[in-house]
Amino acid sequence: MARARKSNPTAILDQHLRGSELRFSTSLGVVQTLMTIAFAWGAANLIGLTLNGESLGLGLYASVVLLLSALLIKALASYLQNLINLRSSVYARDRLRQQILDRCFSLGVSLFPGFKPSELANLLTLETDKLKDYFADYQIQKKMAVFTPMLILIAAATVNWLVPLLLLLTTPLIPLFMVLIGKRAAEASRNNLEALNRLGHLLEDRLSNLNLLQQQDSVNYESKRLYSQSDSFRKSTMKVLRLAFLSGTLLEFFAAISVALVAVYLGLFFLDKYSIGAWSSDITFAQGAFLLMLAPEYYLPLRKLGALYHAKSNARALAERLQHLDQLVDELPTVQQQQSPELNAELRCEQLCCGKTGSVHKPVSFTLQTGESLLIEAPSGTGKTTLLDTLAGLRAPLSGDIYLDAEQLALYDNPDWQYQVGYISQQAELIYGTVRENLTLGRQFSDDALWSALAQAQLDEVVRTAGLDHFISDSGDFLSGGQIQRLAIARALLHKPKLLLLDEPIANLDQDTAERFMLSLKYHVEAGGFLIMASHRSASTFAFTQRMTLEKAGVAADA
Repeated sequence: MARARKSNPTAILDQHLRGSELRFSTSLGVVQTLMTIAFAWGAANLIGLTLNGESLGLGLYASVVLLLSALLIKALASYLQNLINLRSSVYARDRLRQQILDRCFSLGVSLFPGFKPSELANLLTLETDKLKDYFADYQIQKKMAVFTPMLILIAAATVNWLVPLLLLLTTPLIPLFMVLIGKRAAEASRNNLEALNRLGHLLEDRLSNLNLLQQQDSVNYESKRLYSQSDSFRKSTMKVLRLAFLSGTLLEFFAAISVALVAVYLGLFFLDKYSIGAWSSDITFAQGAFLLMLAPEYYLPLRKLGALYHAKSNARALAERLQHLDQLVDELPTVQQQQSPELNAELRCEQLCCGKTGSVHKPVSFTLQTGESLLIEAPSGTGKTTLLDTLAGLRAPLSGDIYLDAEQLALYDNPDWQYQVGYISQQAELIYGTVRENLTLGRQFSDDALWSALAQAQLDEVVRTAGLDHFISDSGDFLSGGQIQRLAIARALLHKPKLLLLDEPIANLDQDTAERFMLSLKYHVEAGGFLIMASHRSASTFAFTQRMTLEKAGVAADA
């Protein structure tokens, strides 16, 4: 499956197109080609009647009716085709965004550091919007580049056999140069996307650390770096545009030469220099006009396809990023979904090892009863965050067993289990919304419940000054780093999880605040909850029922 995606990256994108709309749009394109041929026939007939009294089988009034009918039908078919193509493009891009989001949600913590937020933002917005032409025009034009020349060759062959042969012999030049330039354009689009991602990464990082840059008086220096990176992105964008213009110019050049060959052939034929190519002994002026009008129409879909080739380059560059995203999904362990029972009496781990390719810590075993708490004392680098991620069901364990009330259970990617867990990581996440929205996360709670949770997290006095409906950004607005951590803790306590997992919750708190916060955790434990906390330091006011030292894998324990 991965090999098929590698050989044809854009297949990831093409699957979002609706086949019925694509076929109907192609049929409308064929109708437009037929009307173009009919218009050329009617116009040539009028020219022949006017200049030499020659006819292609139609009278004057019949030619006028044919011309008007062909124009009307072609315009209607073109309008319907554009409408269908735009609707299909919107649908395909919506489906693509949903696919990207589904992949991100399924990856969870495994999404990082393979992808960064700025890169995902580019994929979901700017880069996906760039696919408008690819879905709306390129896919249809790719089919019309086959059907339209075939129909015109058939129409021209009814009058002359040499003109279709000339058109056919000059056709390979256009795809040849499209391929040669297309490879460079694809590389340029790929580099342009990478430049955009680098600019996004740099901007995201510098904005998130703006206070530090101001303290170190480095704002001007970093502004110059941002300007330099944005200028690199501008240059890469201009390179893509130059290649697109070069492609269009070459296509116009070869199409003009091919049309000129047909015109020279017809001119010499009418001057009686030779008489080859005609089915009969002669070609009338009306027939010559018909062939000459068909010649540029033969190359028109190829020229349009060449003009849209940059759309394919953009699509290919984006598809390669999606391949990387799919590869991360493919590397996820496959687990059999099972319904998780409620955690009521006991949580037991036996010889649990966690990590991605190898265990980062020595095997862990513990048993927690209801109302008990466990302190994991772990220095940096011993895998305490990885262990808590695994207990929260965000990572699959490498080995070991986990039992819930004596029933063995797979915690990884188990929604029933995660519904019972409250997890506060070292870097608490906030959403762009009010304090209330950050606490409730879409669920309904009374104001008394909200203030109670804030009080347990030692944050009620801070929030009262602004109010529950005060709007905060994802960076915390008026909240400090420690207060953001306590807001995440209040959120977890509000939802009343059975198991509360804390990763360094008091690292950013002063001693007095830490003591009062740890004292508030007694409410959760005394209410029959389970508590597991990993920390470098603990507070004297909270007596953990169990303590465990996490040791790094491959390191011998101290004597």
